[in-house]
Amino acid sequence: MHLSELTHPNQLHGLSLAELEGIARQIRERHLEVVSTSGGHLGPGLGVVELTLALYQTLDLDHDRVVWDVGHQAYPHKLITGRYNDFHTLRQKDGVAGYLKRSESSFDHFGAGHASTSISAALGMALARDQRGEDFKCVAVIGDGSLTGGMALEAINHAGHLPSTRLLVVLNDNDMSISPPVGALSTHLNRMRHSKPLQFLQDNAEEAIKHLPFLHGELPTELKNLKESMKRLAVPKLGAVFEELGFTYMGPVDGHDIAGMIDVFQQAHAHEGPVLVHVATTKGKGYAYAEEDQVGYHAQSAFDLATGKAYPSSKPKPPSYSKVFGQTLVKICEQDPRVVGITAAMATGTGLDLLEKARPHQYFDVGIAEQHAVTMAAGMACEGLRPICAIYSTFLQRAYDQLIHDVGIQNLPVTFVLDRAGIVGADGPTHQGQYDISYLRCVPNFTVMAPKDEAELQRMMVTCLQHTGPTALRIPRGEGEGAVLMEEGWEPLDIGRGELLADGDDLLIVAYGAMVYPAMATAGLLQEQGVRAAVINARFLRPLDQALILPMAKRIGRVVTMEEGCLPGGFGAAVVETLNDHDVLVPVYRIGIPDQLVDHATPAQSKQALGLTPPQMADGILKRFGSLRRQAVGV
Repeated sequence: MHLSELTHPNQLHGLSLAELEGIARQIRERHLEVVSTSGGHLGPGLGVVELTLALYQTLDLDHDRVVWDVGHQAYPHKLITGRYNDFHTLRQKDGVAGYLKRSESSFDHFGAGHASTSISAALGMALARDQRGEDFKCVAVIGDGSLTGGMALEAINHAGHLPSTRLLVVLNDNDMSISPPVGALSTHLNRMRHSKPLQFLQDNAEEAIKHLPFLHGELPTELKNLKESMKRLAVPKLGAVFEELGFTYMGPVDGHDIAGMIDVFQQAHAHEGPVLVHVATTKGKGYAYAEEDQVGYHAQSAFDLATGKAYPSSKPKPPSYSKVFGQTLVKICEQDPRVVGITAAMATGTGLDLLEKARPHQYFDVGIAEQHAVTMAAGMACEGLRPICAIYSTFLQRAYDQLIHDVGIQNLPVTFVLDRAGIVGADGPTHQGQYDISYLRCVPNFTVMAPKDEAELQRMMVTCLQHTGPTALRIPRGEGEGAVLMEEGWEPLDIGRGELLADGDDLLIVAYGAMVYPAMATAGLLQEQGVRAAVINARFLRPLDQALILPMAKRIGRVVTMEEGCLPGGFGAAVVETLNDHDVLVPVYRIGIPDQLVDHATPAQSKQALGLTPPQMADGILKRFGSLRRQAVGV
């Protein structure tokens, strides 16, 4: 059978081991072919090919539910659920999504782009099943990295207290440092421990002892301890933790042995109550470069399959905001031992890998645990440190209570650098950084800002560290504007002071962060139409520069706001509220992301679709203020 013929995972049923191994090879070939051409997540999917095939051999996907944590490990799942022919459109506009998406396929039982949600979702499905008297299997597949998230541990704690609720958790462990060696002995012991004869003998022996006349139906403490000690002989240390939490533990099992996994999954399905199967896999399996560099090949832009190297850019580009942030932070940490950098498992993406290499004692990676990262930073601030939490905008949403309760209310000097703010591209709705302006506006005591370019980013970092309260600054994905950078000696900004970049009498444009340069370009296009626009780089969302904005808005009488964030509750809303509060009642045209999800596409495609390019914005402004052109030409 060829992979392209698979339109339903149940077609795997009955295939021989050799046929399944052939399908596995085809999955890897297709996976590598597409990702090397268009980019995407590489290592996670390559590591779970055999796991996926073995698991689906034991399930009926017309009825059973599988929840993949995060979803970037589910490319094999997509390839065997009818998306082979469209897989070349992966992460492209109107193409196959990079994460699971309920609207894309009936086999995508739960969509997620953030980690640690799978066990909660699968448990919810299992409880709904039992509530309705139905009968189907519920499976959560979660990586060892996602298991560091508090939500996953909360779900495990809950499920362990439901001994009659059938739930299978598959732990995809591609980091052997937390696992004992995979071998025949552990497999044999687990098979013995869960075999029906041994269970029968154990249960019946226990019942017989309890009914001895002098025991009055109680098992003596000594015999209980002996029973637990004997059980622990067959359970690895990691498994003992899950057993204490109420799960039946099986494993570790070789995640690239299809036959062995089929056997273990069948045993797991036969159990009542929650079961955890521990599967040891190799991230990037089958592609040597990805196996050797599992961090670097977690996700890749287009690359040469033969060499494993990314295709060189056609022209030199300015450094990314993340790189400038990381380099600047290293310099700051060298000069001030109180400053520390914190990441939640995203060192490379945020630029903190530079700090890890240069100043490891001032670097902290807490794993996929954003809530913990924020409150830990608060604790550090209480003791005189100046922590900088570098967290993607989309991921900081997960720690909103901690922002308010632990940092904001206590007015602690913690700095948050929100990477990937605004439109991020191919990862789609789960990763767009479009909400942070709205959700940070109302947090007490916070000072919130966004740089127009990478040079202003450096100054804002110093501004944050010299402030006595909590601060946040947002930076976009990708390269900067090419601004001239300084090695050191950065001067802080005056908090709450914006910058007038151009003056004019016909229109006032107030732009925030990444929209400042597009605002200048838009003003240039309007100038060609005879419209003179003033442009303000707001710099600060909270507090707004009222001393600059209010009199200019009153004098000019027409205001446009620009932001790369959602309009509801956003920067434009803050400007409107400020104008209204000071009785400056002038028309305001807000430009930003409307109240809608932004699907996967390149950032340029998304901005075009949303009307956020300078020509589109200029055209929209002229349509909104119809009298502008006539007034400019003296009509």
